[in-house]
Order: sequence, then C-alpha cells, then structure tokens
Amino acid sequence: MKAEQLNSGELFSPWIVSPSPAMPVFVLRLYRLCRFLLHVMRGMATVAWVFPRLDRAARVTRIHAWSAQLTKLLGISIRVQGVAPGLYPANHLLISNHISWMDIFVLNAVTVSRFVAKAEIRHWPVVGKLCIGTGTLFIERERKRDTARVGQDMLSALQGGDCLTVFPEGTTSCGNGILPFRSSLLQAAVDGQTTLQPVYLRYCNAKGQRCELAAYVNDMSIGHSLWRILGNRGLTVEINFLSPVASEQHDRRTLTRAVEARIHAAHVALNAHSQAQHPEQAVQVQPCTHKP
Repeated sequence: MKAEQLNSGELFSPWIVSPSPAMPVFVLRLYRLCRFLLHVMRGMATVAWVFPRLDRAARVTRIHAWSAQLTKLLGISIRVQGVAPGLYPANHLLISNHISWMDIFVLNAVTVSRFVAKAEIRHWPVVGKLCIGTGTLFIERERKRDTARVGQDMLSALQGGDCLTVFPEGTTSCGNGILPFRSSLLQAAVDGQTTLQPVYLRYCNAKGQRCELAAYVNDMSIGHSLWRILGNRGLTVEINFLSPVASEQHDRRTLTRAVEARIHAAHVALNAHSQAQHPEQAVQVQPCTHKP
C-alpha cells in the first residue's frame, strides 16, 4: 500500500520552528501551547470575518492549510496510506473510526470535508466555534427525530457537491479495537448514490507502535487531552484510505456492515504487521471507557 509522509505545514507557515529534542517536556508544552493559541485565534478570526466573503473552493483551501499547520504546530506527523480521494471530492462520504477530537483536523489536513458530530461539540470552547464556522452538521444522537433531520441535511449537502465525514461508532475509543457501527446516517449515502470511502485512523509513537496518547476517552476533559498531546515526541497518525464502496444497489445496513468489515480488517492487519516487526515492543492493551 502506498505511503506518503505529509509535512505540508512547512509549506504554509515558515515561522513554525521545530523545538529542540532536548527541550524539557513542560517547556515543550508551553512552547506549543502559545503557538496553538495564536493559531486558533487566527483561525477563529478567519472563520468570523473572511469566510463570509469566500466561495466554497477558497474556504476549502483555507481549511486545508490551517489544519496542516495545526498538526505541525502540535508536533504530529501524518502518514497517508492508500490513495486519498482529493482535496474536496464531490458527493463523497468518508467513513472513519474515531479516536480523538484531533481526528477532524488530521483528516482536513489531507482531504477536507464537513463533519457530522455530536451536538455537545457546538458548545466546546474554541473547537466548537471552529466546527460551526467550517460547516459541521451537529446531531443529538439521543433523539431519533434528529437523526432523520441530519440525514436529510446530509443528503442535501452531498447532492450539492459537498464531501462529508461521519464516525459511525458514535463515540471515541482508545484505538485498540473497532466499535460496532451505527447504520442510520448512511441512509443519505444510499439515497444520494454517494461514493463511500472507508478510512482507518491509527496513532503511533516514535517507534511505530499504536499508542493512546491522542485518545479522548474516559472522563478526560478537552484541556487534559490537549495537554497530553502538547507533550508528545514523535506522534504520527496514519490515515489509511481504503478502497471506495459504491452505494448503489445496497441498503444502509448491508453498506454499513461492508464498510465496518473493511475498517476492522485494516485494523487487524496493520496492528499485526506492527507487532510482527517489533515483537519486543508489544503494547499492553489497557481497558478504557468510551465517551458517551
């Protein structure tokens, strides 16, 4: 499978300077936090005052560049495997496993899309504002009627040429497995004859092991999660673009099971390969409580 290391943040922000490897972790976190806050403030200003004057293509370009810069600022490398579908493929639905709040920005650093996210994110400090400004569709999963509403919004967006991303697990996980997929939001893909692109995300440490540093689980706050990520050294996220699935002549449940099977197979194969390469570095899987 073709792999590509993405360092696109360097193309957009020459002022981003890599910290010294000898920098103490606490200093490293403060160093990155200052740049993170400045970058977020610039992003919020762009969303509030620049986006209203831009067409869709220009907004997509800005989101792509900003997200690539963000991953660079946080010291996260991106490794792309498979063939990415393009910057903003029309009538395209990305289906991905879900590990962290960073997943949104990591994916946007490669293929920009509008995300379907739980309603509470709308009220998160900073992240919520950015998600609103970039066209995120919010869903109250506890309300069945809201699922129907969001499904109709998804269909309209896809038919209007948008690219969307959903996380059908419905919550985040540690990344040590794939949770059962929910099929309700895939009805829009069936109705819109949309191309589905399964995506498998995996966060790895500097040794190439799957790691849980970026996982947003248990009772972790967004601030605690950010603080953990700020101290990383050599964190890499693999974005594995799997073969697209045509939605024609499939019902949503069959389609969901097919996509889930592909992502689960990628999870098993890639983690088995990693353990075979580094048997002495086998990771002890720790239980985690998924976000509600």
